[in-house]
Amino acid sequence: MDISIKIDIELNDQLSLQTLMSTFSEMIAFTDLITNNKELVWYFCGDSLEEALNQPAFKDNYPTLFFEERQYIDIIEGIWSSENKALVIKGKISSLKYNLDFDLREIQSIAIDKIKDILCSYLKKFDVFCIRVDINDYEYKSRNVFPDRLPVGWMLYLNKKIMPEQVPMAAQLIHIDNEKNHGTLIISTDHVFDGENKDDIKKANEIEIQLAGLGLLPLIREIYS
Repeated sequence: MDISIKIDIELNDQLSLQTLMSTFSEMIAFTDLITNNKELVWYFCGDSLEEALNQPAFKDNYPTLFFEERQYIDIIEGIWSSENKALVIKGKISSLKYNLDFDLREIQSIAIDKIKDILCSYLKKFDVFCIRVDINDYEYKSRNVFPDRLPVGWMLYLNKKIMPEQVPMAAQLIHIDNEKNHGTLIISTDHVFDGENKDDIKKANEIEIQLAGLGLLPLIREIYS
């Protein structure tokens, strides 16, 4: 089972090294909760496996000197773990937006409540304009309805208030209303979504069609312009 989480954050100022390390550290803690493995060692990418293994980025949730020695201007390269079939975190700064992609591969079980709780905690800490959670390449393999609009997949957060009567087919709507964000986390299924399952794909498609018909599903260019 592959899980992909994309968290897009509005930056009020240029992303500092301290904020970047803190964000990565939180995502690593997220990985620990899902994999039940608190002993993963994280590395920067290199031209060879040998080179990469000599460049640890984090260990025991703390950044190493290799992290502080690197220069970050626009692109934040990925960090990865050698265990559990490549756990990857990568990010990119674009204008005043920070895009964080978080991929876990071949994870056998996922604690749904943990994921929801952690995403809600991020929505309290950061100015988030979009969150997408995808399982088994629903978006990557273009199983969504509208190629030019955001996919729903398993979970989609939008800075819009969406009511249950507007998308009654959604399994759950979590309303977010705090100092940072005012919107809704849409959850398509109450079980772990599978981007290869016909019923799950149908459910996500139905939500996308309903949201688009109500003018609530943004175009990708509207979100990332």
